[in-house]
Amino acid sequence: MAGKPGRRERPLDPKDGPLEDFALGLREMRARSGLTYAEMADVAHFAASTLSQAAAGHRLPSREVLQAYVRTCGEDPGPWSVRWEQARRDAHGPEPERGATEVARHDFGLEDVTSFVGREVELSAGATLIGRCRLVTLAGVGGVGKTRLAKRLVRQVGRRFEDGNYCVELADISGSDAVAEAVAAAVGVQATTEEEPLEKLADALRGRSVLLLLDNCEHVLDSCARTVRVLLARLPKLHVITTSRQPLDIGDEHVLQVLPLDVPVLGSGHGDEASRSHVLLPAASSAVTLFSDRARAASPSFEVTNANQHLVVQVCQKLDGLPLALEIAARRLRTLTLDELLERLDHRFRLLGPGGRDRTAHPRHQALRALFDWSYELCTDAERTAWQQLSLCSGGVLLTDAEQLCGGAATGGTQDTATTDHTFESLAGLVDKSLLTRVDTGGRTRLHMLETVRAYGLERLTENDQAKQCALRRHRTWYLGLAAQAGTAYGSPEQADWLRRLRSEHANLRHIVTSPAPSWEPPETILRASLGFWLHCLTSGNVGEGAHWMRLILERHPAPPRPETTFTWCRAAWVSSFLLFIQGDIARTTEMINRGEQCLAHVPAPSGNANTGAYDVSRGELAAAFLQMHGLVALVNEDMESSTRYASSSLAIGHSSEMLLTRQQCIAQLALSAVVQGDHARSSPLLDEAMAISEAQGDTWHRCYLLWIIAIGHGEAGRPGEALGLLRRAFRHTWEIDERMGEAALSETLAWVLASNGHARSAALVLGAVDRVWHPSGAPRLFGFALMAAHRERGIEHARGALTEAVYSRSYQEGQHTGLRPVLEKVFQEMEQLIGHEGEGTALR
Repeated sequence: MAGKPGRRERPLDPKDGPLEDFALGLREMRARSGLTYAEMADVAHFAASTLSQAAAGHRLPSREVLQAYVRTCGEDPGPWSVRWEQARRDAHGPEPERGATEVARHDFGLEDVTSFVGREVELSAGATLIGRCRLVTLAGVGGVGKTRLAKRLVRQVGRRFEDGNYCVELADISGSDAVAEAVAAAVGVQATTEEEPLEKLADALRGRSVLLLLDNCEHVLDSCARTVRVLLARLPKLHVITTSRQPLDIGDEHVLQVLPLDVPVLGSGHGDEASRSHVLLPAASSAVTLFSDRARAASPSFEVTNANQHLVVQVCQKLDGLPLALEIAARRLRTLTLDELLERLDHRFRLLGPGGRDRTAHPRHQALRALFDWSYELCTDAERTAWQQLSLCSGGVLLTDAEQLCGGAATGGTQDTATTDHTFESLAGLVDKSLLTRVDTGGRTRLHMLETVRAYGLERLTENDQAKQCALRRHRTWYLGLAAQAGTAYGSPEQADWLRRLRSEHANLRHIVTSPAPSWEPPETILRASLGFWLHCLTSGNVGEGAHWMRLILERHPAPPRPETTFTWCRAAWVSSFLLFIQGDIARTTEMINRGEQCLAHVPAPSGNANTGAYDVSRGELAAAFLQMHGLVALVNEDMESSTRYASSSLAIGHSSEMLLTRQQCIAQLALSAVVQGDHARSSPLLDEAMAISEAQGDTWHRCYLLWIIAIGHGEAGRPGEALGLLRRAFRHTWEIDERMGEAALSETLAWVLASNGHARSAALVLGAVDRVWHPSGAPRLFGFALMAAHRERGIEHARGALTEAVYSRSYQEGQHTGLRPVLEKVFQEMEQLIGHEGEGTALR
């Protein structure tokens, strides 16, 4: 406190002159703050004696010392700069006229107190840019490390500039002329009230080779843009680097986007806890390096070990690799264990508050919330609303979806051109401010928001319950609507597009399904949407999760909410039975089929003028679909007689659901039963019929499984070339829709064909690669089909018999490390001669 013992300051009388009056004001400000000069020195980066002399009344302090003094005391430096200028004039009179202002060469070269981690790519790119253009802006979200990167870049390239380099800190300035004044002060140019600072500055730097760094420009963009444009136009040897949360958008500005530090992907690919705790971290992970370095500084006993490295990675992932957040979090290890830190990061804005701050940092960088409060204040009202709305989106959002969500059409309204344009500008503003990042996904823009940015937006959203409910309604209505549309398109040529569409929205669907449904949402909304889950969760390799989703939905709605929703509920029950079957839970599959059939049996027939034809079709389609599922269960239980009976009964109803692919699935089940019984004469025409139906409907998914069954027949008949050609065609279908489970099933059969025909090492590679796929999916290997499992076991037996144990093990591990698709590409290139099909190309595409 100010009253602590120390040398008493000499008394001042404001009547003695302008210097004494100015110094007395500084003393009064310090008294209000309650700080000693020693305490101020820790924050201000100036010695206590320098700060004391500033208020001694002998002479005016420099402008830099004044700004540090005032900022440390918690007041606005702007008015004090005006008082400083007035006191200088009162004490010394106007400056004499000079033809040109002399500027001393300056290099700000103070080394970082803490280690500088990573950023090799950005430093190289920045050095190249500053060499070929005159204005480079380092743009990025708050806390990403723009300032440190910029200063390191200046130190790296500064020697190119003969007349020095200057840093101008703009965080605390405001006003239309403030940037020019701040630049002039940093360079050492002082303009009188009659002179324009920008003119005086341009005159002083004329002919000089100078590098200028303007730091923290985002809140004075217009003033920065004017100042930089004038200086670059008048000073051909001047180069400028700016840091900002958004670009200046002038002239020949080149923007270098500063992204968070890289974070390693956790785990070995097997997905189990035991394995990932033994996976060594990549040495090049900058986020982990930064966190561990700062953690050791805060708690010297801390070290990254095999036992805790997965926790370190999770901390880095949760904090998005943001350097400021990682540094504050590391300081919390003085109080918390690593496990406790990770648990509390769900409330990151409380945890990473002022208590973990760097006392020398600017107040806006002493707490995570203050950093984002500042970003929020810089946004327009429309941008803030869009930020809150999009904070509900997990895993990103397509630009076109974001326009609907933020523009009003997500809940069934319409948008005029003006509304659409206004919404687009709001989203573009968030991109410009580095709060959203864009990624090109197949020619379409997808917007991503860091989890920390999302967390802040969600906190802001909860401040107004009405706004929260409105945003939630838009989000749920839009994405559940997409899932419902996808489900109705599964039996059409649009199937592949919709499967790809839902793949990118999996995280949004997960958030919606696993969250409690709001009271205002009709139950049929999510029941109808579940129709899109069955094929999406299978093809995306999320079988276990999809089964969990359906359990949640049907636990909330154990029966049709209203009579008119019975068919919708029964379709959801079918989806649940299908995913439970693929998951390998045969008992619960049968239970769900029976529940669906019982519900269907009690649905009342329409009365009066209702459309009885449509009723009969819907009821027939669902009855056939449940019979098809009974047949599938019998097939996996190797009860071929029952499987054939159920499939035939389903087809006999005469109504098959196109969106559930009932007819072709029944025919395929009949064919597979024949294959198991060795009756290939009966299976071949059935498979051809099912293939024709799928091709006519434009169904990509089922074709890959039909080709799989046909390939097995050729493999058993000793025709490996034909089998490989069919498998390759099937793989191309899986790759078209990124069908991960089908790809895994095909790969098991591929390994069997290869091993059975003298290609044991290639088989071992495939077996190792495919081993990584099954466990994370939640589905049993080869969906529990004994026939397929027998082929796999024979493939392993052949491969082990043809290779030494060491070679087999080495090849298997190589496949695990390489990954499935690169292995498949390599194998099919090697198998080209064996396949022997003209015009097939030389690679699996």
